[in-house]
Amino acid sequence: MTGFWGSGAIKGNNLGKVTTLTGLYGFALCAGITGLAQPACAEITDARITGDGTRHFNMVLDLKNSQNNTVTPNGRELIVRFSDPIGAFDINTLIGKYPQQVLTVQTSYDVLLMEMAFDGAFKISQTTGQLEVDYSAASKPTNAVNTPAQITQKGTATSAAETRRAIIEARARMELGQYGHARDILSHILKNDPDNLDARNALAEVEYQSGNWREAARQYGRVIATNHDPAIVRARQDILKQNASYMGGGAQFQNNGSSNTQIVGTLSGRAFVRNDLLLQMDLENRNIDADPFVNRNGANEGFTGNRQKLALKLDQEISARDIFQYRAYATQKSPGIGAEWQHSILPGIATIGFDYHQPYWDQTSAVVQYGTRDNLSLNYDIATANDWDIGLGTSLNRYGLDGDEDLARTLRLEGYVRDNFDIYTLPVFAGYRLDAEYPLSQTDKSAQGTTFRPLEVARREVHEFSIGHDLRLADYLTLSTGIAYSYDRYGEQGFGFSGALIGNLADQYETTLSFGHTANSSSSVGSSGSTFIGISIKQYF
Repeated sequence: MTGFWGSGAIKGNNLGKVTTLTGLYGFALCAGITGLAQPACAEITDARITGDGTRHFNMVLDLKNSQNNTVTPNGRELIVRFSDPIGAFDINTLIGKYPQQVLTVQTSYDVLLMEMAFDGAFKISQTTGQLEVDYSAASKPTNAVNTPAQITQKGTATSAAETRRAIIEARARMELGQYGHARDILSHILKNDPDNLDARNALAEVEYQSGNWREAARQYGRVIATNHDPAIVRARQDILKQNASYMGGGAQFQNNGSSNTQIVGTLSGRAFVRNDLLLQMDLENRNIDADPFVNRNGANEGFTGNRQKLALKLDQEISARDIFQYRAYATQKSPGIGAEWQHSILPGIATIGFDYHQPYWDQTSAVVQYGTRDNLSLNYDIATANDWDIGLGTSLNRYGLDGDEDLARTLRLEGYVRDNFDIYTLPVFAGYRLDAEYPLSQTDKSAQGTTFRPLEVARREVHEFSIGHDLRLADYLTLSTGIAYSYDRYGEQGFGFSGALIGNLADQYETTLSFGHTANSSSSVGSSGSTFIGISIKQYF
C-alpha cells in the first residue's frame, strides 16, 4: 500500500484499490458526498392484491421511477424486469398471503419472478406509474410447464421477437441466480442460431456470474471474432486480468531524490498448475547509482552496480472462502520464505501472513547491502462495497543485513479509503492513505571512531489525500491520472502526481506507460521524493 493511486483499475486475484490543500480537501469532500447520493429506484409505493379461490389472482403495483419495465410470461411464470433497481418495499410478504394462487416468489436487484400454483393465462397492463397483473385459470386444461423457451419455425419478425424475449428472460434468471436455467435457454438459441451475438454475449455473462470464468472468456472471444465491440473487449480483458495466466515484462527509471537513481527491469508471469493452484513469478534487476552512505564499517561510500531479486508465489484454493499462499525469495546471497492465509469474511478478505528473510531494498543502505526483513502481518480489505474500497493492516518487522539479522525492529500501520463515483459523466476516484512505521529498537555500532547505525529505518507517518479520474481517449486507450498531497509528521510533505496510459491494441495484450512523482512514501522518506517513468507489456492467455 505504498505510493498513491493513479488508476481506477480492478484489483485482486481470487482463484478463484488540488490547486491548494484547502481546495483539494473541499473538492474531495464535495465529490465524496456526490458519490454517496443514492441512485433512483423502481420504487413500489403500494401493492393491492386480490384473489378468488384458487382460480384467479390480481395484483396492482403503484410504481415510481420505473417507466420501461419488461414483462415476460412463460407458462405459469411471470418475469418482470424493472427499469431501475427495486426499492425497499417488501412485496414478498403480501404475495405470501395467497399460497393457493402463488407458488413461489423471487426478487433480485431489478427482477421480480412469480410462479403461479395453477395453469392459466396472464393479462398484463402497465402505465407510467402502475403495473397490473391478472392471472386466471385457463378455460381448457393446458400442459404448460416451465421449460426453456423454444424458438419454433415462424416468420422472421416473429422468431426474432421471441428470441429477444428469451434472451431477456435468460438475463433475468441469471440475476435471480438461476444459472442453469439461463444457460439452457441461451444454449438452445445458439444451437439453432450459432451466430446470435446477443445470446452468446448473455451466455458469457451467465458463465462469469456462475464462477466459470474460463468459459466466459471463451464465449466473449467468439463474440469479438465477429464483432470487435470495445465494451466486450474490455469485459474479456477484465476477466483475464483477474483470473487468467499471463507473461510480461517492463522497465522503469527512478530518480529517488538525494538518495540514488535506479533502472529497474522486471519479468513476471502467472500460470495455473492445476485448477486450484496458481503460480506467480517476479524477477527483478536493479541498476543502482547510489550517493555515498554510511557503510557497515562506518565509512562513507557510494555504490554503482546491479542487484537481483526473485519472488515465487503459489496460491492454493482450499475452499470457496480460503486461499493459502506459499512464498519463496532469493537474492545473490539470501534465500527467504513466507506464507499467507486469506479468508473471506464478508464483506471483505482477512489475511494473516509471515515472511522470513524477505529481500528488503529501500532507500536505506540495505538497497545495496542485501537487506532482509522478517515480518508478521494482519490485513483486512473490503474490495468493493457500494463503490468503496477500504483496507487496514499492521505488521511487526525485523530488519537485518548480511550476517546480522537483528539491526532494527519496527511496527508498521497501513490503511486506505477510496471511493469510485461519477461527477456527471466523468469517472472519479478520491481517497486517503496512511503509511506509517515506528521504530521500536535500532542497533548502534562503532567503527573508525564513529558511532553509527548500519541499518537505520526512518520513523514516518505519511497521510496522503488523492483524487483523480480515468479518461477514455479511444476505444482501446485509457488515460488514468491523479494528484495528491502527502504530509509526513516526521519528514517531508508536498504534492505528487501519477498517471498511466493503458493501451489494449490487441485482445490479449496490455501495454502500460506509467509516470509520476511521489512526494512521500516508504521509498522516498528523508529525500525530496521519487520521480519515475516506466513501461510494461503483458500477454494474457
